Amino acid sequence: MGAAAGLMLAILDQDWRPRRLLPLRADWSLLVRHVLAEDGKWLAVLQQRPPNDTPLPRATDIRLTRALARSLRPLDLRLADHVIRAGPTRFSFRGAGLL
Repeated sequence: MGAAAGLMLAILDQDWRPRRLLPLRADWSLLVRHVLAEDGKWLAVLQQRPPNDTPLPRATDIRLTRALARSLRPLDLRLADHVIRAGPTRFSFRGAGLL
């Protein structure tokens, strides 16, 4: 799973506040080790786009979110949201009913 610039994985606390941010990189095993070491159960993808871009998800964003959610289930981890920010606007997968 490749990472685009501005793509982070947030380990969330029990109230879904970010506890730690990790760059979403191709090294999945290292990322999973960090998540398991933090003893988090909920994660969120945080994506930053240029201010003049749209926060609406692209097909690649949707595929990434679905693949990540599937990959996390066997580890008893859950994806709380995928939030895309572009300038002052944002898009929430959970808010749009996509999670």
